[in-house]
Amino acid sequence: MPRTRQQIYLEILSVGLISIRGAAFNGDAEQCHAEADHLHNLPGLLNNLDREELHNHYWNVMRPGYLSISKPEYVARYDSLWKELREASERETQGHMSKGDAP
Repeated sequence: MPRTRQQIYLEILSVGLISIRGAAFNGDAEQCHAEADHLHNLPGLLNNLDREELHNHYWNVMRPGYLSISKPEYVARYDSLWKELREASERETQGHMSKGDAP
């Protein structure tokens, strides 16, 4: 059964926290910052799942920002989650979002 956006965001949060822990262990402050910056708005989004503008902000601002500053080996941890998030968004909004905006 396909997962909801809420379930996927929770896994993104979990993966990010584990990534912060690993980067901190390795003394990589830059990657810790990239992860924390990527994740810091997710609790607010999770508390307001009905606000599509928050989903769009994550997809169009937070995710690209993370992509621009993160190391490729960390980005790869999210690839399948982002694909799944895009599919869940299309399902949950019945395709009312444009392809460019849909998470």
